[in-house]
Amino acid sequence: MKKLLTFCAALATALAAAAQTPATDAGVLLNAYTRFVLAREVQAQALNLAKPLPEAEARQVVEQANGWMASETARLRADLDGFLGSAAKDRFAAFVSEYTTAEGQNDLHYLGRLAGDAKLGETPLEFSAMRRLVLEKWLADPFENGGRLLGEMQTWADVRARNPQTPPLGAWLSRSESAGPAEPPPPPAKPANPLAAAEAEAPEYIAPPEGAESNPMETFAQSRKEKRDRALQEAQAGMQQMAMERQAAEQEYAAKKMAEAQADAEAMRAQSQKLAAVEQEAIEQRANSWMGRLKNIVGATVGAATGAFTGGIGAEAGRQAADALFPP
Repeated sequence: MKKLLTFCAALATALAAAAQTPATDAGVLLNAYTRFVLAREVQAQALNLAKPLPEAEARQVVEQANGWMASETARLRADLDGFLGSAAKDRFAAFVSEYTTAEGQNDLHYLGRLAGDAKLGETPLEFSAMRRLVLEKWLADPFENGGRLLGEMQTWADVRARNPQTPPLGAWLSRSESAGPAEPPPPPAKPANPLAAAEAEAPEYIAPPEGAESNPMETFAQSRKEKRDRALQEAQAGMQQMAMERQAAEQEYAAKKMAEAQADAEAMRAQSQKLAAVEQEAIEQRANSWMGRLKNIVGATVGAATGAFTGGIGAEAGRQAADALFPP
């Protein structure tokens, strides 16, 4: 009985997770376009935050905003490629063209058919209501992450204005990553000493058998050859030793610099954690505020959602959106 209950609970969890993922072509395309709209809006709002900031701070915000958009674009492209294959770009462009045209004409017949094809579970009566439903049903994580990113950026900018020693935005945003200082790399292994090996004792001399003839000239020539060979080996061993010692010194220097860089990064992260802990309530309030604003903007009509949409309707909107996700 206990095993049955455990199995049922696991099945219910799996079904709940599956319910939060689009399972049809229409659902995948609707989800991708709504997430694209959301990502564009997060980027646009971040760029607006950067405008009044000093150049150094504005550059950091712009860099993080562009990084967010690049990450979202890569994720969307991979999802569409995985579900639709080589036709992903063309089908996405066609979907955006149909969707924006239908919304511009307030085509409720298209809206109802799309809701059914996407298996949303309910039929919204407005396009804005459909986007809000997609945000809540399929895009809870990226929606929350976008609001939190904007809240973090805004709080960091305020703290930085009061305290110029505040760590860079990258360290501020990465402060919650793996706790604990990173272990420094192990010291490089000591290289073998080829010179010592070259100077190892020669094998024990074995005298020639009695009565064997000995040619003094041959003995002299052999002795000279052995001396030349030994001198050459010693020279090569010396050069190898110098090269290995230089390599060891370079590795030790690189390891030292890496350890210093890791220590600096950990120190900045620790400082960011302390500053953010004081501002935690402000971060939460701003993140919630941004989530509300994002939902209102993304859920608005095409004409009102400037900055979120591609700026066009129909084929032009489809082409721009497809080119943004699948660069030529």
